[in-house]
Amino acid sequence: MCTGLVQKAKVTGAGKAPEGWFKLDEVSVTYDCSYHTSMPLGVNIDFFNEKEGLGARVAVELSPRSAMDLVHAIMESLHSAGIDPGEAALGLAPAAATSSASTPPNRQ
Repeated sequence: MCTGLVQKAKVTGAGKAPEGWFKLDEVSVTYDCSYHTSMPLGVNIDFFNEKEGLGARVAVELSPRSAMDLVHAIMESLHSAGIDPGEAALGLAPAAATSSASTPPNRQ
């Protein structure tokens, strides 16, 4: 049975479709029926830009475990770059990656 549980967020980024790159401005995350995997339910993530039409969409269906692995990989990537994930969530982190000349703080 599908759940219909949906979370939406505004995003800033880009996605790639067969026609090329396009701007992303929204993401929809659901824990719902999976249509392209053997899992009955999964975490479905749709990045899109409604203004650019149906071709401006990147979608994935993940197992709950894979979704958590993705969350951890994102957090570790930010941490490794010296970006505090909490600051990033509040919009306080740098908008662009630091230059290769700077060294991230030593984390132990």
